[in-house]
Amino acid sequence: MKTYIPFVLFFSLSLTTKAQSPYSLDQCVEYALKNNITIKNSLIDTRIADSRKQELRSRSLPQLDANSQAIHNFDVQKIVFENDVIPLFSNPLLPKGQVIAFQLQLNNVWTSQLTASQVIFDKSLFTGIANAEIVKSLSRKNTEQTEIDVAEMVTKAYYGVLVAQKQLDFLDNNLLRVDSLFKDTQARFNNGLVRKIVVDRIEVRLNNLKEEREKTLRLVELNRALLRYQMNMPAEENLQLSDSFDETVLPRVVEREDVDYTQRIEYGILKNQQQLYEAETQVLKDGYYPRLNALAATGYNPASTHAEDIFQSNRYYNFTYVGLNLSIPIFHGFEKKYKVQTRTLEDLKITNSMQNLRHSIDLQVQQANINLFNSIASLKIQKRNLELAQENVRIIQVENEKGIASSLEVVNAEADLKEAQTNYYTTLYSALLAKTDLEKANGTLLKK
Repeated sequence: MKTYIPFVLFFSLSLTTKAQSPYSLDQCVEYALKNNITIKNSLIDTRIADSRKQELRSRSLPQLDANSQAIHNFDVQKIVFENDVIPLFSNPLLPKGQVIAFQLQLNNVWTSQLTASQVIFDKSLFTGIANAEIVKSLSRKNTEQTEIDVAEMVTKAYYGVLVAQKQLDFLDNNLLRVDSLFKDTQARFNNGLVRKIVVDRIEVRLNNLKEEREKTLRLVELNRALLRYQMNMPAEENLQLSDSFDETVLPRVVEREDVDYTQRIEYGILKNQQQLYEAETQVLKDGYYPRLNALAATGYNPASTHAEDIFQSNRYYNFTYVGLNLSIPIFHGFEKKYKVQTRTLEDLKITNSMQNLRHSIDLQVQQANINLFNSIASLKIQKRNLELAQENVRIIQVENEKGIASSLEVVNAEADLKEAQTNYYTTLYSALLAKTDLEKANGTLLKK
């Protein structure tokens, strides 16, 4: 009889299986780059930079405004003359020099107009638009730097989970052997073949191993939680890893290699900042150039003594004008001069920072190379010690079964093996961290 799984249940199971599939290191990094909040905010900053570029460009487009203003004068402002000074406004019935006040507008005025303007020449504006791409490029590089930092943290956290899991696996194997030895020794004690102190010492060793296993198990989960945090993965998701953990991933160590500073994102950021300061300086210098704008307006300004009469059609007379507005900067208290001076000094600081960064990169590469060289050299020794310890345990176990070696010798050999295992994987972990540091120092940790 065939059993059919409902489609909804099948779909749910498929999603669960997909969510729990093991992650490689590259997949963890990719997941983090898509979900990390800092990277998301950096991408938003890039969009903001692009929006500001378009905002600046829009200032060079035609500007069109409509406005309407209604005014009621309780006491209309008057223009004051002296009699007989201006013949057109003189009153022969009044003495010469007497003050005469004329009211030139009505109590109610309503002005509606449509105005337009267009930039014809504004060198600082045009230079600013051309240089807006530098700001956008700087924002993209800041995002890339954030991605590199996230990739570094995820990589190191990934290795942390792997080394803790390896230590847990070895502890499980050690526990099986020591537990088997304890049961065998207990049986011998029951038959009167060994002393009670031998059983007790093996039990102490077994209990210590159990306690250490519990600590290592919690360490695995803690490192896994740290990795999930770096990836911005939900805490309830069952994160399993698929990559292996051995020295085959370690690169070849070279004593000295030429450093390409342009591979480092920090160097590119400083270059962009330098370009930005130079661009801002040019914009300030372009501010000394005249600005020329075209302008036009059309509208109506009816007026009346009584407010209800202002809508009468015979009161609406159109006015229209076009013109040019030329603005020539002459003197503004040396403001532009000192702004240019400030940008020049900031550019000099960037030059010094770039020189210091080159020295810092040289040191970082050299330090990472030395750490990797030392770790690989130590790893060879620890690998040999691990092989010897494994062989020693195998021989002692055989001799113990034949009655040649004592149970305590087996316990001691197991302790030596555990120490060799810990040393080997701790050294391998240090080598992998040094490899990550070297890749970051060379600017090759995250290459798309």
